[in-house]
Amino acid sequence: MESNPYPANMDDAHLVRDVGIALSLALAGGLVARRLRISPIIGYLVAGLIIGPFTPGYQANPETLRQLADVGLIFLMFGVGLHFNLSELASARRVAVPAALVQVALVVAASSVFAVLVGLPLREAILLGMAASISSTVVLVRVLEERGLMGSDTGRTLVGWLIVQDLVTIVMLVFVPVLAGGQQTDDLWRALGTALRAGGFAALALTIGARLVPSLLRFVGRTGSRELFLLAVVCLSLGIAIGAELAGTSLALGAFIAGVTVSETEASHRAASELLPLRDAFAVLFFVAIGMLVNPLSPDTSAALIGVSVVAVIGFKALAAMAAATLFGATGRTVLLAASGLAQAGEFSFILAEGGRGVGLVSPGAYQALLIAAVVSIAINPLLVKAGESRGRQLTDRPLWRWMRGVEPEASSSPETAPEVVIVGAGRVGRLAGRALEMVGVSHIYVDTSLDQVLLLQAEGRAAHWGDASRVEILKGVDMGQARLLVIAVPDADSAQLIAESARQLNPDLTIVGRAHTLTEVDLLTRAGATTVFIPEFEGAAAIVRHALLRLGIAPEKVAAITEASRAEEYGHGNM
Repeated sequence: MESNPYPANMDDAHLVRDVGIALSLALAGGLVARRLRISPIIGYLVAGLIIGPFTPGYQANPETLRQLADVGLIFLMFGVGLHFNLSELASARRVAVPAALVQVALVVAASSVFAVLVGLPLREAILLGMAASISSTVVLVRVLEERGLMGSDTGRTLVGWLIVQDLVTIVMLVFVPVLAGGQQTDDLWRALGTALRAGGFAALALTIGARLVPSLLRFVGRTGSRELFLLAVVCLSLGIAIGAELAGTSLALGAFIAGVTVSETEASHRAASELLPLRDAFAVLFFVAIGMLVNPLSPDTSAALIGVSVVAVIGFKALAAMAAATLFGATGRTVLLAASGLAQAGEFSFILAEGGRGVGLVSPGAYQALLIAAVVSIAINPLLVKAGESRGRQLTDRPLWRWMRGVEPEASSSPETAPEVVIVGAGRVGRLAGRALEMVGVSHIYVDTSLDQVLLLQAEGRAAHWGDASRVEILKGVDMGQARLLVIAVPDADSAQLIAESARQLNPDLTIVGRAHTLTEVDLLTRAGATTVFIPEFEGAAAIVRHALLRLGIAPEKVAAITEASRAEEYGHGNM
C-alpha cells in the first residue's frame, strides 16, 4: 500500500489544539463574566492570561494565535466601517464632532505629561496617551443597548462621538510608525508620504468601490445563497485590507475603507448580520491574544506607571469628556453619560498599543500598564454608566445645570421615523397585510431575503429592507425596538421561530402575528414569543363555512358563533 505523501503537520495540529483550548477558555471566561455582570471581554482577556507564557500550566503559541487575531482586527475594523453612518453623525455633529476631538486632545496632552513625569520618553508617552484617549465602541454600544439608550438623543450623540474617535484612531494608526522614527526631517517626509498614500488609497478604493461593490453584492445576492454572499463580504474586507497594506498603509485602514464602501449599499445591514458571527469568533481570538501578553507580575512595570495608566483611561477621560460635552452645549444627562460611558479603553486602545509595540516604540512596562488599565476600566464601565444615567436624570432639569443644556430639549426617541408595523416576508401574504395597512394609514416596512423583491417594493415607493430577519442586526436596522406589531409572513417554520425569538428579545412588548402549517408549528411559534398564530388552511375552511352558512340564510350572529367555535376546536383552544 502506497504511503501518504502528505504527512500530518505537527504545527497544524498544535494550532488546532491552541485555538480549541483558547476558544473553550474564552467561552468559560465569557460566561463567568456575564454572571458577574461585567463585559465578556474581561473573560476573554483572562482566558489569554491562563494560556499565556506568564502563568503556569498549558502555554499556547502566541504567534499563531496572533496571526488569527489579525483577521479579527480586520473584521473589527470592517464592522466599524459598516456602522459609519454619515447621516447619524450629522444629526449629532453639534456636540459629537467637536467634543470628541477636544476630548481626545485633552487626554493625550494630560496623559503624556504625567507619563513623562514618571519616567517615560516623550514619544512613548504620547503613544500611551493616544491609546488611553480612545474608548471601546463594542463596550459602550452594548451598555447603551442594555439600558435602552441607543434611540435617545444622548445615545445618538455618544455613537457619533465613538465614530469620530474611530476616525481619529485610523489617523493615529497611520502615524504610529512616524512617531517611532528618528530624525525630525525624516519624520516629516515619512508622515507626508504615509498620509498621501493613505489618502490616495482611500479615495481610489471609495471611488471604485462606490461603483463596483453595490453591483457585486446585488449580483451575489440574487443567487439566494447565504454562503456566497458571506464569501463575497469576506473577500471584500480581506482584499481591500491587503491592498491597503501593499499600498504602504495599515490592514486596519483598508478594512475600515472596505466597511465604508459596503455601508453605502442596501446590503449593509445584511452584510453586518452575516459577518457578525465570524467577526465575533475572530475578535474573541484577538482579545485572547492580547490577554496572553498580560504579565501582572512584570518587573518592568512600576506601580506609578500602572497608576498613571488607570487615571488616564478612567479619570482624565471622564473629566475631558465632561468638559468637552459641557463646552459644546450638551444636556446635563449627556454630559454625565459621556463622562461615565467613555471612561474605558477597548479594542482600539489595544490596536494602537500593538502598533507601537510592533515598531519598538512601546516598552514592555508601558504596554503592561496600559493592558491592566484597560481591563480595570472595561470591568467597571457598566457600573459607571448606571450611576451616570441615574444621576443625569436627577440633575438635567435643575437650575444649576441649565447652563449645560443644549438648544434642543432631550428627547427619548423619534417614533415618527420608526414604522409601527414590520412585515417579514414580501410574498402574497405579506403584500396583502401591507395593502391593508396602507388603507388605514399605518406606517410599515417590509423585510425580505430576496433582493429583487425588495428593489421592486422600493421602486413602488414602499419601505423595504433586504436581509434575514432572524438576525438581530437586521431587526435593529428596521427599528424593531420601536415597532408595535410584527407580522411574520414567511412559510418556513424554523425561520419564523428564529424571527419571533429575535424580535421578542429586542422588544418584549411587541405583538407578534405569525402563520404555521400544523398545530405543532403553532405551539413552537407561540413558545418562541408569537402572540397569535394562524394556520391558513384552517382560516380558509372557516371562510368557506361562514360563506356557505350565510348563503343558506343562517343569521349572521349564529354564523359567527359557529365559525369561532369551529376555529377554536381546530386550534385546540390554545391560539385564540
